[in-house]
Amino acid sequence: MTAPAPRPERTARVVLVALVVVGLALLGGAAWVGSRPAPTWFAYAPLSGTTYTPRGTPSSGTVALLSAAGTLLLGGAAGFAVGRRSRPAAGAQPE
Repeated sequence: MTAPAPRPERTARVVLVALVVVGLALLGGAAWVGSRPAPTWFAYAPLSGTTYTPRGTPSSGTVALLSAAGTLLLGGAAGFAVGRRSRPAAGAQPE
C-alpha cells in the first residue's frame, strides 16, 4: 500500500502559520524585555576603577535582536503568502 501524496497547500499553511506565530512571539518578547525597568543604581569602586551592574539586565542589543528576528519572520511570512498567491494557475499559458 502506498502512502498518499503530501498536500502542499496544507503544508504551506502550516509553514505560514508557524512563521507568523514565531514572529509575533519574538516581537512580544522584545516588547516585554524592552519594557522591563532598567536598574537605576550601580556600584563604583573608585580605587579599582571597576563598575558593577547587576546581572539579568537586558541590553538594548537583546531587544534589537529579538525585534529584528521577529520582523524578518513576519516579512518572510508576508512574502511567502504573496508569492503563493501570485503563482500562475496550473493550466495557464505563459504570454
